[in-house]
Order: sequence, then structure tokens, then C-alpha cells
Amino acid sequence: MFLLALFSGTILHSYGTDIIPSANERQLQLKVEYCYKVLEMSQIENSSITYLQAIAENLAMGILGSESSLPGDYVRERVQEVMEWICPSGHALELEVTHRGSAWIQRFPENLDNTLPYHEFSGKVTLVLAGVEDEENRVAVANAFLRMYEVR
Repeated sequence: MFLLALFSGTILHSYGTDIIPSANERQLQLKVEYCYKVLEMSQIENSSITYLQAIAENLAMGILGSESSLPGDYVRERVQEVMEWICPSGHALELEVTHRGSAWIQRFPENLDNTLPYHEFSGKVTLVLAGVEDEENRVAVANAFLRMYEVR
């Protein structure tokens, strides 16, 4: 009886100290979703558009040959600061926004090895471009992907 209690205690203890792989995967999915939602819902300082909208606008206006409301360099700096702030320790982030063949790719840290396994969250960014080039309003839809890499 004593041996049975000893073996069962050892087995239960060994199972109890490991992280359940599915729970770990879900935790990483929630982290990347949180980071994506911050970029999707937070507004750039002194403006009324979000980070993803500013990137999508830069891509769409670049295709149309018009200027966007915020310069691309300014948006890139602000996005880099936010990615640095929201990136969990031991991880790296890669943001990719595409619109009609144009792409905006930004990484934190900038020297990221993107061949590592990653978790991804994606969505769409919809903009209404009002009266561009004296035409009717246009709707621009950009695809956004945020990938989180474990770099431990």
C-alpha cells in the first residue's frame, strides 16, 4: 500500500508541474490577439485615426498618388514605439499590412529572424477615402497580419 501511494504521488506530481501544451498555445494566441487589438483600436497621438488605419491610408494613398493625412515616416516611428511597448518579454512582433499589391512590413526588434515558428492574428482594415482626386468616395480594404515569435 505504501508503494502504491508513493508511485501514485510521484506520477501525479510529475503531471502537475508541466504546462499543458494546449493551454500554452491558447495563452500565446491571446497575447498576439491583444497586441493586434491595441494596434487596431489605439489612436495615434494628436490624430483621430488608429495605427492600422494610418498604415492602410498610407498604402492606399500611395497607390492613388495622393498624400495621406499622416506622413509614413511619422507613422512608422509611432508604430515602432507601440510595438516595443506591447511586445511581451521573450517574444518578437512582425506587422504586415497589404493593400492591392503594396505591403507595409514592420518588425520589433528590427533584426528579427522570421524563420522561427510564430502565432498569427489577422484582420481587415476598412477606410473610406473621401473625394480623392475629385472622384466619388472610395472604399479601401487592407489585410493586416500580426505575427508573434518566441525568441527565448
